Amino acid sequence: MSIQAPTAVDPKCIVLQNIWIDCFRSVLGQVAGLPVTVEAATEAESAEAGAEQDKPQVWLLFSATKALEGDMAIVTAETGTLPLAQMLVSEPPDPAVAIDKDRWDAYEELIRQVLGQVATGLKCVAGGEVEVKQSGSEAPTWKEVTRLGIRIAGEKLPSTHVTLVVTPELAKSLEASSKPQEAPPPASQEMLSSGPELSAARSTNLELLLDARLDATIRFGQKRMLLREVLDLHPGTAVALDRQVEEPVELLVGGRMVARGEVVIVDGNYGLRITEILTPQQRIESLRT
Repeated sequence: MSIQAPTAVDPKCIVLQNIWIDCFRSVLGQVAGLPVTVEAATEAESAEAGAEQDKPQVWLLFSATKALEGDMAIVTAETGTLPLAQMLVSEPPDPAVAIDKDRWDAYEELIRQVLGQVATGLKCVAGGEVEVKQSGSEAPTWKEVTRLGIRIAGEKLPSTHVTLVVTPELAKSLEASSKPQEAPPPASQEMLSSGPELSAARSTNLELLLDARLDATIRFGQKRMLLREVLDLHPGTAVALDRQVEEPVELLVGGRMVARGEVVIVDGNYGLRITEILTPQQRIESLRT
């Protein structure tokens, strides 16, 4: 399918692109445990991606309702879904492996996590509740859409290009929103001040939460199993996980990874010596999603 983009990009679409960039950066940073570069693609990169439209592409369509109305989509080359899926399941990058159902499901889950933060970011822009739901995975017949490239790269992630496609209806809805476009999405807000102290308002809000009890779990690894395999488990069964013995284990708080480390014994109990940890801001953002 050929979709023609307008020559001039609506500033509101740039705001939407920045929200997706911030949310991709937030989610991928949590998944990887390391900084991930997410930025607007250059014209050359976008042109290169556009020249590959005849190759297999993966579309994920989303519809916005309530304070905003319209459609958008995330598009990437079929091969571009693989490194993102591998990152989510903590699988070493390997472009030679097949994009099977499990990896496709992992890619969809990653985009859903990003979308959850995007919906919150749109709420700030629109000045009201925004509901965004996946509406399909087939190439649409939208006309006069805006296409905006996003480049993703990192230590554990080869350079990947995704395209945000925005319909005129959604762009018009953004233009009519009551909030100024400067309002940043929660995924990119500095929850901690750049100085040594929090602002008074933020400090007060944070102090109210510091005594909240959270469940902490150490994860040695994980494995996707068929139901029949689960039913066949019995005493003595060995279940191989996706992590090597020498690899660090993960510390999860509220189901979200906040640190990695090595297992130690503390007063006769298992413990974790932390070797890698998210920044305080990243840890707070992780618990908010």
